[in-house]
Amino acid sequence: MAAKVDQPKTRILVLHGFYDSAENRQYQMRSLIRSMKDIEFVFINSPFSFVDYEFLRSSDNSSNEQRYQWMSYKPEYPVTNYNYDTIKESIEYIVNYIHNNGPFDGLLGFSQGAIVCATMVLNIPNWSILPSCIKFVILIGCPPINDEIIKPILETFDKQNQLLPSLHVSGMNDTLITTDMSEKMYKYFNPLVAEFYSHKGGHYCPNDSDFRQKLRDFIQRATHS
Repeated sequence: MAAKVDQPKTRILVLHGFYDSAENRQYQMRSLIRSMKDIEFVFINSPFSFVDYEFLRSSDNSSNEQRYQWMSYKPEYPVTNYNYDTIKESIEYIVNYIHNNGPFDGLLGFSQGAIVCATMVLNIPNWSILPSCIKFVILIGCPPINDEIIKPILETFDKQNQLLPSLHVSGMNDTLITTDMSEKMYKYFNPLVAEFYSHKGGHYCPNDSDFRQKLRDFIQRATHS
């Protein structure tokens, strides 16, 4: 009898949100990590520390935990109307991390991290290119992109030639990034390879059995297409 060969784990690089950290995102996703033993989730911090413009409605950090951001949010509202000042540098940092620590099979971006993932898919000229090892992206609580440089590129993006599978996840009770907002981003992706999933919760990565099955099915399709 031939010896059983263990299948390598699917490796997913996780990008945290705004005023967030790899440690905090890993803690928030701990139940999902325990449940998905066939996936290795790797969490990294942005190279840019959080800048407090004193506009967050709730930014209590009594634990003094270090927080990060992929780009700044100037003191304006709503949170979708900003210039993404350091997103190019953030993408360069992520691409270098993948080259040095990969390969990875996919990217998972939460909130602001989802904006970064979506922008990476565009492969903007003269920016760092999405590594070829990436077979899929997962965007959780992704707001629309309104950056003055990236938005015009997104609006002229030929989604029919975009064949990278994407899973867009939104909480029906997410009051920060509503389902309508996430659906606006979803519509820019090729419907042949893009999927939209709604859960009953808020602004977080779900861990219910339906989502776990959805995630497994999506990864199976994305990595064996």
